[in-house]
Amino acid sequence: MIQIEIDPAAGFCFGVERVIKDAETRLRDGESLFGLGEMVHNHAEVERLTLLGLRTIQHGDLPSIHSGKVLFRAHGEPPETYRLAREHGVEVIDGTCPIVIRLQKRIRTVYSQMDRSKEQLVLFGKPDHPETIGLLGQVNGDAVVVSGPEDIGKLEPGKRVHLYSQTTMDPDQFGEVEKTIRDRLADAEIGGEAADFQSECTICGQMKKRKPSLAEFAHKFDLMLFVSGKNSSNGKMLYEFCRGVNPSTRWISDPGEIDPAWLEGVLSVGISGATSTSFSQLDKIREQVFHLVTT
Repeated sequence: MIQIEIDPAAGFCFGVERVIKDAETRLRDGESLFGLGEMVHNHAEVERLTLLGLRTIQHGDLPSIHSGKVLFRAHGEPPETYRLAREHGVEVIDGTCPIVIRLQKRIRTVYSQMDRSKEQLVLFGKPDHPETIGLLGQVNGDAVVVSGPEDIGKLEPGKRVHLYSQTTMDPDQFGEVEKTIRDRLADAEIGGEAADFQSECTICGQMKKRKPSLAEFAHKFDLMLFVSGKNSSNGKMLYEFCRGVNPSTRWISDPGEIDPAWLEGVLSVGISGATSTSFSQLDKIREQVFHLVTT
């Protein structure tokens, strides 16, 4: 009999699980609820919430919301979004992840204390990711966003660096960025002194644990099915890592994408997913695999 196992370390991260449960509870209680942007980078989960009654809106829609409440997702929002909502009398439910809130406060504090003629704030993240957009809003956009070592040329030469990270980035890549900046500043001088470099790895603790636990899990199976939305940067990163551990890894978003040919001669199947993939979705994949091998 084929062995089918779900990664016990998979499922929603804390912040996403918190906001999804809040949305679900309110919708089942009959509240009129709007979601500002996709609640999670996961089409299946967004579709499920839509069927429950969630209406997804964009920032430009806020002035036209005259009834109901607007839920801000876990990624966080810039101050401008809160201001716009207040101006138009929109009732906000703030679903920002507490870890993101702490990071927002941290970079605001550091930025307020910086001598901006000699210092610069650097964010390791995806420029178009909602969390990074929210972080940039805390400092009026006055930060350099780098997505990898290849972006270090964006930094202003001679300025001290304060480096932070979007909470969902790859810890290994953060280390590469950190080393590249440190090497670049090693011989630089500011005011006759060696250039200073302050770095804080503000990646979520759950993200830091995901790769080690996934590596331990993935190598045990003939076939790995990695489940996430194709627009999830976290999903793409973890899928590529999983495939590096187990070359027999397939990236899927829903049960219908499983090709029965993948299961031929396979004795064991492992199932894992991104931090934006729910455990219930993983269980549906398990059920589909079982169906395919028993019919």
